[in-house]
Amino acid sequence: MSDLFGWFLDGLILFGGFLSLLLFVGEFPSDRRNLFQVFLALTLASIGCMQLSSSLVLNQNSGQDQALKFWTLPLLYLPPAFAFLTVLSLSEDDFRFRSRHLIFFLPSLLALGASIYFRSSGEYVRPPWNFGIGSGPAFSGLGLLYLGAGFFSLSFSFPILKALLVIKEARAKFLFTIFCLDSLLVSVLGILGLLYHPIFLKLSLVVVSLAVSLVYYIRRKYFDLPEVLRSDLIQAKYARSRLQGMNTEPILENLDRLFYAEKLHRREDLTLAELAKELSITSHQLSELLNNRLGKGYFSFINQHRIEDAKELLKGTDKTVLEIAMTVGFNNRSSFNEAFLRITQKTPISFRKMYKPL
Repeated sequence: MSDLFGWFLDGLILFGGFLSLLLFVGEFPSDRRNLFQVFLALTLASIGCMQLSSSLVLNQNSGQDQALKFWTLPLLYLPPAFAFLTVLSLSEDDFRFRSRHLIFFLPSLLALGASIYFRSSGEYVRPPWNFGIGSGPAFSGLGLLYLGAGFFSLSFSFPILKALLVIKEARAKFLFTIFCLDSLLVSVLGILGLLYHPIFLKLSLVVVSLAVSLVYYIRRKYFDLPEVLRSDLIQAKYARSRLQGMNTEPILENLDRLFYAEKLHRREDLTLAELAKELSITSHQLSELLNNRLGKGYFSFINQHRIEDAKELLKGTDKTVLEIAMTVGFNNRSSFNEAFLRITQKTPISFRKMYKPL
């Protein structure tokens, strides 16, 4: 019976690993400027690799392979780092990956270096759960690094909890609560598994599989959820307004002129900073204005105008979908189709057929 239960857990872990990699392929955006989707996709890829590698280490037969134990270690440090960058990209309209963000990947690089060192020195690696309390000298070296991965993961639960406290929308709050509890549970079970028994490690990986399944469900059912989360997080960021004392009506009128009359959204490389400069305000002021007055993040606002423009072209011209996508400011058809479907719940072709039936 215990063997059957173990096989069942192994099956769930493998399912989660392959689902993560499948989601990575589906989530990786054609528009690399969408950093939220880029980091979400990389989070899923790192989870998938970590799941599959860990399932082999915990397998009674393949787990005897010393190379697996060495090379799995750096993978344990990657998902929390990518997940944290995903949250950061949601909380800032003008988020850019900067050199200081590389520090999140330092533990994984250190673990990789330690793995190479211990492997070259010919050190035998006991199963991770034998590094536990009371095991004497074994509780060192790679044992500490394995245990450190659990605490590293736990440390990233706090930014998720901090974000949860400012989310207002009920649906988003409920889902973020689940992710916060999932992050805590995975970390605690992982630490228990390293200190006491491998069954806790398997349960930790099963919880990860359940979380990935939840991501799959959310991304298929709620297209607008990232924008809802972004709006709540940015509004909380601007609790102390940077617009106090400013007459925002002329700014909003100028914004309308730039997009409706001059069609500024057709500029493919238009950035938040450049738009703010056109309006003679700072990037932070523009971000606050869009989120608090219009209820939209920068990319959502830009894409809304691009899609409205595209709808008129689909109805009134014979241009191809690709030509229209390039005209309104998208750099490829894939990202255009994705944005069009998210905003209108229709594909460009099905929308055109409503007005120009074959």
